[in-house]
Amino acid sequence: MKFIRFWFCLLGVSIFSGCVYHEISNLTPVELPRNSSGFYPVEIIWESNSPTVQSKGIKPVVLVGANIYPMQKLLAADGKWVENRWQTLIPVDSQQNELRYRVKVNWNQSSIGSAPKGNSQITEERTLRIND
Repeated sequence: MKFIRFWFCLLGVSIFSGCVYHEISNLTPVELPRNSSGFYPVEIIWESNSPTVQSKGIKPVVLVGANIYPMQKLLAADGKWVENRWQTLIPVDSQQNELRYRVKVNWNQSSIGSAPKGNSQITEERTLRIND
């Protein structure tokens, strides 16, 4: 009987808490034409349904080799911030035909009775081809 009660309690907690997810959606195309500035955009959407994520503690970055490029919130034409969208420009040498990168999102989560805790998520390596 204790075993059955345990499983009902576990099932109740699972249903009550739901599934928490954090997702990085890459909006960067896989190829772009070469441009004269040498800077190429990387853009993402980061979504989380966790109520403990502190919005001011979200810090996405683009990793290119040993270099780290901070991402900024996307500003819409009307001057308002677009929710959950981030972008940055990455310099690419004129001799390179591709950019290999990863996106990492760092964030803080509230926790009861203690200081916020850090967490992060990283994508697989992506490739942006640059066409002449």
